Amino acid sequence: MDTAQSPLAHFRAACYQSFGRRRDALSDLLDAVVSGVPLTSLVRASLVPTFAHQWASVYDALSDGTLELTPLRALLTASLPPGEGRLLWAIDGSTWPRPEAHTSPERTCCRQVNVGTPESGIVAGWEYQWLMAIPEAQGSWVLPLDVRRRAPTAGSPTEVALAQLRDVLAHAPADLPRPVVVCDSHYDVPRLVRAELPIDLLARLASNRRFYRPPGPPTGRGRPRVHGPVFRLSDPATQGDPSTSQSYADPDYGAVVLTRWDNLHTQAAADVTVSVLRVEVAHLPHRETPPKPLWLCWHGLASPDDLGTLWHWYQRRFTVEHAFRLLKQTLGWTAPRLKHPSAADRWSWLLALAMWQLWLLRSLVTETRLPWEHDPPPGTALSPGRVRRAAAAFLRTVGSPARPPRPRGKSPGRQVGTCPGRSPRFPVVKRGPPAPPAPV
Repeated sequence: MDTAQSPLAHFRAACYQSFGRRRDALSDLLDAVVSGVPLTSLVRASLVPTFAHQWASVYDALSDGTLELTPLRALLTASLPPGEGRLLWAIDGSTWPRPEAHTSPERTCCRQVNVGTPESGIVAGWEYQWLMAIPEAQGSWVLPLDVRRRAPTAGSPTEVALAQLRDVLAHAPADLPRPVVVCDSHYDVPRLVRAELPIDLLARLASNRRFYRPPGPPTGRGRPRVHGPVFRLSDPATQGDPSTSQSYADPDYGAVVLTRWDNLHTQAAADVTVSVLRVEVAHLPHRETPPKPLWLCWHGLASPDDLGTLWHWYQRRFTVEHAFRLLKQTLGWTAPRLKHPSAADRWSWLLALAMWQLWLLRSLVTETRLPWEHDPPPGTALSPGRVRRAAAAFLRTVGSPARPPRPRGKSPGRQVGTCPGRSPRFPVVKRGPPAPPAPV
């Protein structure tokens, strides 16, 4: 295969053209992330052979470099693989903890999952939301389409998700299939539906949610009713007969029972009709205790005839958790102690492009296994970590689109007697309660 004409070469060249200031250092830093060892600090990226600049260029690229996001979004959506079945996107957030960074602005109170008890805590940091495409039915591959920091004035996660979806869909090809967007329970489905975007929605529901059926015919007295009988997820007596039901045996979950109710709406959005799906399984893999039912909410042009398809779509959302673990533990997303949030935004986008390059490298590299590792089963696709292990040797052979570094001499440094003073301190911003929904 001619690597100069491969999709990887075109992708790397397009990324380089999307970089503004410090584009050569940014390009080398991206190659260092793809081909380096686990990054515990930014300065270690300068020791990777693919990084041709000096160590100070790492910080200069992030603090003073620029990225043109409009062509990058167009590049990512145009590079999406056809995939199997429907196009599946997932939205989820993760926290960059910065509890001791008193000189870093725009820190907010973020939720963080900890090991031990209590599992959930609050930490000061930056909260990022990722929009990712899931290209395969199995495996740990995700393809980021947009990453955005939830600034103190950015609004709720639903508002950030709407901005991400609008920006990505605005630069998508005209023939892009209608995607299925999967999200967690803290996203407002009626508000996403009212945006009238060309997407289908599948979201998890909290077990204490309440819906309503359509109202009956008007009686001719008083104001027409808006809501019909109540439908509580926690009260089987209010659920009534389902619209459809399905059951089968699964090798990992035992007996699976899927039940769906159609034509339901919430109290705050009577004009948005959704379907509610209940998933009951006999047990989880490697566990004998039956779990609580899983509740899902669906809104789309046409629901699949097989209810198990909706459940499997939501199961593929957990691939995002593997992506966050790769970002933090291997690619070193939250390891740098960057001062300004704009530098953290550039670093996050570079890691999103690095995951795309690993995906394009998967069919070009030969796996390098350690002596104590077993051979994978035949037909097993390479994981992102295994591709990254073999990427360094390949990238050194194809070269970089960046220009060779040029010596510029030494900086004169700070003038004698100049004192910059104490860096300003910024308090942690606490978000207020969400705004009430607009009247219907």
